Amino acid sequence: MFGRLLAAELLETTDARLVLAGRNRRQAERAAAELGSERTEAIELDLRDVESVARAAEGCFAIACAAGPFQGLARDLPLAAIRSGAHWLDIADDPGWVLSALGDEDLGEAAANAGLVVAPGLSTVPAVSGVLARWCVERLDDPHDAHVTLFIGNRNRKGAGATASALIAGFRDPSPVDLPFGRRVAYRFPTPDTELFRRDLGIRAEFRVALEWGSLGRMAAALGRATAGIGTEGQIRLARALSTLSEPFARFGTELGCVQVELHNEAGSIAATALAGQRLVVLPCALAVRALLSGELDEAGSLHPAAWLPHDEYIARLRSRRVRFLARERRGSRSAGSPP
Repeated sequence: MFGRLLAAELLETTDARLVLAGRNRRQAERAAAELGSERTEAIELDLRDVESVARAAEGCFAIACAAGPFQGLARDLPLAAIRSGAHWLDIADDPGWVLSALGDEDLGEAAANAGLVVAPGLSTVPAVSGVLARWCVERLDDPHDAHVTLFIGNRNRKGAGATASALIAGFRDPSPVDLPFGRRVAYRFPTPDTELFRRDLGIRAEFRVALEWGSLGRMAAALGRATAGIGTEGQIRLARALSTLSEPFARFGTELGCVQVELHNEAGSIAATALAGQRLVVLPCALAVRALLSGELDEAGSLHPAAWLPHDEYIARLRSRRVRFLARERRGSRSAGSPP
């Protein structure tokens, strides 16, 4: 699902030829046909076979991985890409995956020596959320904590990878949150933001996910608890079935998706929200691929998902891809000015 969105974005914004890799060749070929471009081809590839991934990467400019859940992928996949001469980028939001890749000095050194980039977490979280946090930090004195909320509209498709990630990580501790379009119940969910906000900005962060249909949130929380004993592989298999079963219900509700970051100090708060559909998940990755292809991004080594561009420029490029931004402040903070 996210791979198709990423491919569509890259076809629109670059001249690259795209190889769509999937577990099932027929499905990959169908996806390539649906994109309607002569610049696509399809291959069958199993990410559990690292050597096959390395062979497939030979001759490629980059691997852009949109296949989840990342909790179930081998941690040496980025290194396999680097050794084959390809940049590695992904849309992971799993803290174990993202923090491990960013903190792997050997991986970063191998990429730097090869003149290549390893860029994990180029997604709504932690990339867009990190950019919004940096915008807010400039406008609020001494922030001490942050509330990050991801909202998913019901008409957004529930892919197997995202569903499996929800089951594995679990929805916990429901609590109401205020979003630009009203109050929603949101569930605590582990993401890299908790560590990255602390490390980069000195701010305590809490991350939550809100679904448009409250009943789906309660169901996800219950299923996560009930399936914890069947292990990651079992939850992945279940997620594939649930993804198929959920398709008829995705015709209802809104396609809206957003991420909101709200920073607090002793006197007040400021919030910034990025709104788009599911495209928001893949846009940071697409922007980075485009910058690498053009030669504008000429760094090598590990790339921070939220900081490889100045945050104002990052926001400008997301806006150019039809992302809307809203800002809100409450008493005591410096004026937020216009929306980001």
